Amino acid sequence: MPPEDRHRIQLIDTHYGGDVSRVVVGGIPHVPGDSVLAKRAWLESDGDALRRLLLSPPYGEPAMCANVVVDTDLAPAEAGYVIMEAMGYPFFSGSNSICVATALLESGYLPMGPPGRQVVHLQAPAGLIRAEVEHDGRHVHSVTVTCDTAWVFERGRTADLPGFGQVTYDVVWSGCFYAVVDAAAHGFALSEPERPALADFGLSLCLVASPDLQLVHPDHGDTGPLSFVNLAGPLTEGDHGLQMPSVTYVHPGVVCRCPTGTGTAAQLALLADDGVLGVGDRVTSISPTGSTMEGQIVGRSALHGRQATTSTVTGRAFTLGVTELVVNLDDDLAEAEGIWELLTGTAGR
Repeated sequence: MPPEDRHRIQLIDTHYGGDVSRVVVGGIPHVPGDSVLAKRAWLESDGDALRRLLLSPPYGEPAMCANVVVDTDLAPAEAGYVIMEAMGYPFFSGSNSICVATALLESGYLPMGPPGRQVVHLQAPAGLIRAEVEHDGRHVHSVTVTCDTAWVFERGRTADLPGFGQVTYDVVWSGCFYAVVDAAAHGFALSEPERPALADFGLSLCLVASPDLQLVHPDHGDTGPLSFVNLAGPLTEGDHGLQMPSVTYVHPGVVCRCPTGTGTAAQLALLADDGVLGVGDRVTSISPTGSTMEGQIVGRSALHGRQATTSTVTGRAFTLGVTELVVNLDDDLAEAEGIWELLTGTAGR
């Protein structure tokens, strides 16, 4: 057993398409805030030491994500969660939502019903999330998540990127603000060997475009600098219907291995606005590693003075292990300053 002067954090580690998502289910006694949205705000402003701990060496690395399970304040949600990534705290994430639903059911944190289809309601900072889960009574085989409603914020912006030239991009909200780029127009096939170049492209676009963007959400306010870029190739007909290659970059420096839910939803919103796709249409996003995620447009409605698109994404996550991290607060690499209150349950009190 670890010494009593050290603290422990209980995790369920999962992955979607090779992207590791850590689900924190114990060791954080109290996150201040009377709602999931307020808890997100507190973690961002006062408790960011936890994100840095879980996503930095020696405890983790920046390409990981983490989700802190918290009390819900919205019926009929069965659990709340705050998403933490390299860039900070997105309001929604499709792949993380799939991982959270899988982790909570397979671990018994939430009861798993008889084999078949089970609906689980979760609460992200963006609001109530419906997850339709297919399982055999022990293992989850697929999760379909209703995404945060997406809408096109601005079309046809340009930025001059060193080494890449002038780039044209659209800005879309899909749980976070995305710069969406036509991959072929800038010479990308979205293959695995291109990952370093894609990271350079995403980094450059975020740095160059951010000073000229005012990313203000009607409900959430200023969401900070641009942190997400999605590049997609053309729609083609595959063995199982329409498909498109897709890459998501998360600032700073992360090229996702899976086709993200927010990236897929952003692309579907643009395709719906262009009249290329309509309600009921499905597209499979394919990442450079071959990981897939199916997106479907399930609704169109007016929102914030724009036409908005509601989509679902379907995919499968896998449990990697149940982990107990031992946090030595004397270790400089653990960034003890700022995390003591979270681990001891005295934060905000």
